[in-house]
Amino acid sequence: MSAPIQVALVGCGKAKLTHPAPARDLYTGPLFRAHFAEAEATTSHVYVVSALHGLLPLAARVEPYDFTFRGQGRDYSAAWGRLLLESLTRLYPAGAVDVLVYAGRSYAEPLHDALAESSLAGWTVKEPLKGAGQGARLRILCEARRVRAAARAPLRLPALEVEQTAGRRLYLFAVDGKQVPAFATVSRVRRRAGVLEGYQRPEVLSHVAAIRSYMESAAALVPNAVVFAFDSRARFEPLSEATGGARHGHLIIPRAVGPDAPDAPGFIVDGQQRLAAVRDAAVESFPLACTGFITDDVGQQAEQFILVNSTKPLPKGLIHELLPSTHGALPAALERKRLPAQLVARLNLDEGSSLKGLLITQTCPAAKGKEGKGGHTAVIKDTSMMQALEDSLADGALFDMERAGEGVDAMVARVSLWWAAVASTWPDAWARQPKESRLSHGAGVRALSLLMDAACQFLAQEGNASPTQRDFEGELSLVADACAWTSGEWAFPSGARRWKDVQNTPKEVAQLATHLGALYRARRAAKPHRRTRKAGAA
Repeated sequence: MSAPIQVALVGCGKAKLTHPAPARDLYTGPLFRAHFAEAEATTSHVYVVSALHGLLPLAARVEPYDFTFRGQGRDYSAAWGRLLLESLTRLYPAGAVDVLVYAGRSYAEPLHDALAESSLAGWTVKEPLKGAGQGARLRILCEARRVRAAARAPLRLPALEVEQTAGRRLYLFAVDGKQVPAFATVSRVRRRAGVLEGYQRPEVLSHVAAIRSYMESAAALVPNAVVFAFDSRARFEPLSEATGGARHGHLIIPRAVGPDAPDAPGFIVDGQQRLAAVRDAAVESFPLACTGFITDDVGQQAEQFILVNSTKPLPKGLIHELLPSTHGALPAALERKRLPAQLVARLNLDEGSSLKGLLITQTCPAAKGKEGKGGHTAVIKDTSMMQALEDSLADGALFDMERAGEGVDAMVARVSLWWAAVASTWPDAWARQPKESRLSHGAGVRALSLLMDAACQFLAQEGNASPTQRDFEGELSLVADACAWTSGEWAFPSGARRWKDVQNTPKEVAQLATHLGALYRARRAAKPHRRTRKAGAA
């Protein structure tokens, strides 16, 4: 259901001009002028209500008159109220209406009574200043006018002006992100009559939601500056002479008539997702670092947008390698990767790890050539191992360990034992380049990690919650002869597939993992049931 239409009715006054005038101008008393100013500032539909004429449009020309409700009797007031309501229903025949009465009781009561007698649904009569006398009303309305004036006043923000090149100035300042819609909007890219307008892409809702969640955390820190382009209505008032190419002062920014209004003097060049997140965040305020420049040239705005957004993003591998060193709250997408990134780092660096030096990271480059020339030994992409560990943490052996309260040390040990068993089961395929062995390939890494989850589950069911490398070797022996890591073909149910044709795509990873898992389960089911004896058993 749509929101009710708000209609303001301003009661006439005794003080009037001495000549005919539009209804909005005829009444000159201070209370009428204050009522009228409040109604016009807060409501789109405004009328004058006269004891003599009833409902008056603001432009209706009215002769001066001397007539009040006093002495007219209840019948006149009741009829006046019914006629007034009829006039309103003709103007607003459909939907709900909130009638706001800026007048005394003699105007409001007949309208209340007429509405109570009618069958109108969704209509209400409200008196914003009910119970207040003339003096109190004038004080309340004066304060409301002052607050509105302050809200319309230009923002005056402490700023630093930096002249980078001759005539090209940059302004550094801070502002509450909740205030940005009052002075800046987004220049959406579109075509109108074949002409390109604007430059900003739409909001990415998932990205906005992730940033909002982070901003609502206790230790949120957003050092990235939002970039604004201002038209020439914004100006800088210096407080000091320039020193070192910079000077202090105030950036004066006019406000728009409403949030995201087309008359806004500012445009968001970079940071619209952050600003959308602040807008939606359940926080009272969130100050943001900002930079801005002043230009009426839309081409220059688009130029800066392209330059800011065409920089190369950080490599995923670098992000993954940095994650273990972080401690504070992170956006949800990065938070989920922090533990797997820590496991990858430990597996790649710990002495005694079966994967030591084998995972390709920013600080452990890929091996070159068949013999790992250049002293580098890494052959497994960290992203492949990260994904394998994420899968296990989501619903596998590592998930069970985390739920049981086992820490990172235990997880690293479990994964290292598994891959040590892989190395001893297929020594000729181990630690070779992915193009030489699908064991080092993303498809092989992820499929074997899923097989680890299945093996741990079966062993746990037999009472072996802490399998050794030898235990894992026994599980892998069930499928060892069916694997084509470096030569031959995979005997998939859908048909044979050459060993090097298996690719690291979701479909082919799933095909390889399903094939190995089904074969493992079938052969395991065919073996005699085993149960590991508990320590100390006779």
